[in-house]
Amino acid sequence: MKSIRMRSCLLLALLSCAGPRHPASAIAFPPAPSRARLVYRGEIRSNRDVAAAGLWQRVSAFFVGERAPERLRAPVGVAFDPAGRLLVTDTARHAVVVFDREQGRYSEIAPSGRDALRLPLGVDADAQGRIYVADALARVVRVFSPDGAPLRTVDAGGALQRPTGVAIDRERRVLYVADTPAHVVRVLRLDGTPIRELGGRGSDPGQLNFPTFLAVDGAGNLVVNDAMNFRVQIFDADGRLTSAFGKLGNGSGDMSRSKGVAVDRRGHVYVADALFDNFQIFDRDGRLLMFVGEQGRGPGQFWMPAGLAIHDTTVAAADTEGRVQLFEIVVEDDLPEAEGAR
Repeated sequence: MKSIRMRSCLLLALLSCAGPRHPASAIAFPPAPSRARLVYRGEIRSNRDVAAAGLWQRVSAFFVGERAPERLRAPVGVAFDPAGRLLVTDTARHAVVVFDREQGRYSEIAPSGRDALRLPLGVDADAQGRIYVADALARVVRVFSPDGAPLRTVDAGGALQRPTGVAIDRERRVLYVADTPAHVVRVLRLDGTPIRELGGRGSDPGQLNFPTFLAVDGAGNLVVNDAMNFRVQIFDADGRLTSAFGKLGNGSGDMSRSKGVAVDRRGHVYVADALFDNFQIFDRDGRLLMFVGEQGRGPGQFWMPAGLAIHDTTVAAADTEGRVQLFEIVVEDDLPEAEGAR
């Protein structure tokens, strides 16, 4: 009888599954008593936070010990593919890590040889799920199939100097590449054929000074982190400048070391700042609506945040502390203007 009970306990232990880590949380922005607009929903540090172990993996772990988790080490770029999978570039692992939270699956794109990722930074996916990765040291954008097979490289006819950010207009089949030391955003067809360039070095409207992260909204507008002009510029699908905002400073709404940019379904612009250890949310005219986070390593805190991405109501923020934090937009109507200073 004792042996049967032991076997039953073992079976129950093996069949129990922790699964993805998506804890509910009372961490809300803005904090109470204000009405919550964003809510912290958890973090991803490794494959264990998404992929549930299978039965035989749990049996093996019980008898021979658990394998070490596949941890994020230096996440920079984040994006969602059309299926909602989270794509994360990890410069320390020279890889793109793919987290499928819906299916509880994890995979890694880390080819060797001539297709190896040397310094993967920006990442995005087209309407067919093909994955585009800016490889800054290789001076190309590498293109992979949805399951990670190398397909081709894009080098803009050899013009790319150091690609950092990428963004795709899925409807118009256009690839945007931030070529940082060239001070331009290269506008290409998905096969790499050049269409036009945006920018050129300078601080006048429409000019750029070390552009980095990019995002495209649902209407085809391009949002550019114009990093060393300490501003964001927005161009329409035809390349016309429609908005610009931001200035160097340490007050609310200012920018200092801006990184990732993203746009939600209401057209609000999100900007991560590695010095402020938060991301700020603006309307299209540059009016600060809210900021999220502070320095720290706890839930809802940041340690030099980098890339941002939004899929439906989920906001993903890469934190170079070694994780991606997830937030949910719980109210999508127009945000109120922020009050007070940072």
